[in-house]
Amino acid sequence: MATLQKVNQDTADRLLAAILARDGWELEPARGTAQKDGRTLHFFMAGKDAARTKAALAAMARQDAGKFASLGVLVVADAADLRAVREDRYADRYPRAFFTSLEELQAVADGTPIIRAAKPGNISAFPAEVVANRTIGGADSSHFVLTFRAPEMQEVWPSQFVMMDCAPEKFLLTPRRVQRGRELDELLHLPPFPLLKRPFGIQRAYYRHFDRLYQKQLALPPSLALALHTVYPHQFDMLYKVLPGGGGTPLLARLQPGDKVDMLGPLGSPYDVRVLRREGVAEVHVIGGGVGVAPLILLVQALRYYSFPIKVFIGISSLELLRYTGHVDSSFAGGAGDAYVYVDDLLDAGLAPADIFLSSDTPLPKRELRGIPPANLFHGLVPEQYRQFLQRTGGKAAPSTVAFTCGPDRMMEAVQAVTEPAGIALKCLLEKRMGCGYGVCLSCVCKVRDEEGGEKYARVCTEGPVFDASEIIWNHNQTNSKSASATCGCVRPS
Repeated sequence: MATLQKVNQDTADRLLAAILARDGWELEPARGTAQKDGRTLHFFMAGKDAARTKAALAAMARQDAGKFASLGVLVVADAADLRAVREDRYADRYPRAFFTSLEELQAVADGTPIIRAAKPGNISAFPAEVVANRTIGGADSSHFVLTFRAPEMQEVWPSQFVMMDCAPEKFLLTPRRVQRGRELDELLHLPPFPLLKRPFGIQRAYYRHFDRLYQKQLALPPSLALALHTVYPHQFDMLYKVLPGGGGTPLLARLQPGDKVDMLGPLGSPYDVRVLRREGVAEVHVIGGGVGVAPLILLVQALRYYSFPIKVFIGISSLELLRYTGHVDSSFAGGAGDAYVYVDDLLDAGLAPADIFLSSDTPLPKRELRGIPPANLFHGLVPEQYRQFLQRTGGKAAPSTVAFTCGPDRMMEAVQAVTEPAGIALKCLLEKRMGCGYGVCLSCVCKVRDEEGGEKYARVCTEGPVFDASEIIWNHNQTNSKSASATCGCVRPS
């Protein structure tokens, strides 16, 4: 890594003091620290004794022992230096540190935080290494969570996705060998092999030196958090369902740890949740159905980082669909051998059990599940559970509430019928079949309303995947959506 530019101490102190004061923190420039409620922030300026900074950050991480009560923040000069220090390959140089730049501090101080542009950014092609491929929902289930390592993706935002091959590189590049003793019929009737990559949403991101549960402890000053960043993620989860008769997803289920698959990403227009803070949003509701919950987990991760109050509503066909099959490591909230996808992801991200709501087509146990109150367990459809929740709060939400949803189109349309009379702005994360993922093939177009109220086509992969619900013309999109099915149990069959 090239030498970082030297940061002007006086300028940094002035900006930090102004920003921290908004959240009741007081900067002590002489010590380079700020404290509140038993938590301490330590600030280090780039260009000043790099070896000492590295040693101090490492010692701080050891002594803090995962409590995140003592945090180190490295201040750099500009965006180029910020990108450099966040690279995964340098994570050991600045263990468990947060990063910011004078540019971003100045923008936050001026009330105009730098928001990521709502358009696809840098796209990379790379081999991703499979870390784990776990079954959920029982031994005969068709649902899996794939964990893969891909530090090449760097910055990944909620709603973004990847296009990936369904078989490992060695399968693609090695000719199939004919073995003696096989039936000739078996050799002549090989199954079709998918040539195109398939789109998959990113469920969860992991960061080196930040353990799985770090967000349960993390509490950043909300104003300063708008300018703070971690190291880029290096590992990701992806939930998928093996489709009956499918040509690609059955191959995914055969992936083993150590396999490498070719990927393209991150794709899609990133959704920078910091825009919600700029718009004055005070609370966020997240409503998902079936596999549509998966990409919403990454959204919740981002919302929790910026200290938004969140309530999450999950619609599934049965509770067992969420249970991991076999052993999982003890870092899961539920412990080894007993973990639930979605639920444990949300608890790991720091959500309180009382803020998680679960609805199912089959009756749920009349007991606490991971601390979720029995009153939050609902036998029925997730849009109805959400409607009843709003009724209990007076039928109207505060103007500063916004909702996000993902799942079958009919479910999202039903959620819109709940949010509109409640005065809640709704954003939908659409899923479509696509051939390229970057706007060329036009196979993922959906019909939307333009600014004048007319109709036009938009590409989910580039203009989306997040759309305002008021823009979407549902009847057209349902016929082409890969999510328009009742199989997840969150919508009634029609």
